[in-house]
Amino acid sequence: MMKKMKLSIGVLFLSVFLACNGQSVVINTEANEFKTLIQEGGVLLDVRTHQEVAKGHIPNASIIDFYDIDFERKIALIQKDKAVYVYCKSGGRSAKAAEMLLALGQKKVYNLSGGFMAWENQGHPVREFEAQFDENIHSLSIAEFQSVLTNNETVLVDFHTQWCVPCKKMAPIIDELEVELANSVKVLRIDMDVSKKLAKNFEVISVPTFILFDKGVVQWRHSGIIEKEEIKTVLYKHGQ
Repeated sequence: MMKKMKLSIGVLFLSVFLACNGQSVVINTEANEFKTLIQEGGVLLDVRTHQEVAKGHIPNASIIDFYDIDFERKIALIQKDKAVYVYCKSGGRSAKAAEMLLALGQKKVYNLSGGFMAWENQGHPVREFEAQFDENIHSLSIAEFQSVLTNNETVLVDFHTQWCVPCKKMAPIIDELEVELANSVKVLRIDMDVSKKLAKNFEVISVPTFILFDKGVVQWRHSGIIEKEEIKTVLYKHGQ
């Protein structure tokens, strides 16, 4: 317990010191401390290959392969106000990814020293990878989307990616709203990794991002996790 407290105090002191000096640096963290930190909230990022992830991953990790040609574009979509906890197999790729995250504007980035191997060696929980297909995510061109706006008075859009854990947490909520509001609101979940031009057209820079259109005009937008009732309140405010 005393060792754990010393680690926590050390990381806290370093974070405060850097913040006071206007600096953002990658904080390399041992497995036990990493486990404590990720419980405080933020984005857990696994940058290993799909073959590596198939053997197990840390629960609730967003998975983006460091060697993906779109890697930098994808990590740029992570909310800038969230701490990011990044890991790979042994710490090399994640260290590079962490530096890239800082360069993209992330403020707090923690790298797991020793990577997933260190995590496993400490006996921390590991989850088996389960490939999932989300049939409710759409791919639309700008022209197709404009047609949706033209043919529906009120449209709620969830700009979403399949690797983003906050997106996955919001998906069932948006699906429920689609059923509940079927007679008054058109609800769409758009895959940003496929509909890149559409996302760029509406200046979507993080996921998930929700945008409400009324008669083709943007009335409201929000980035990040949000309660179902908050979304319904916004919809009721606009006459739904």
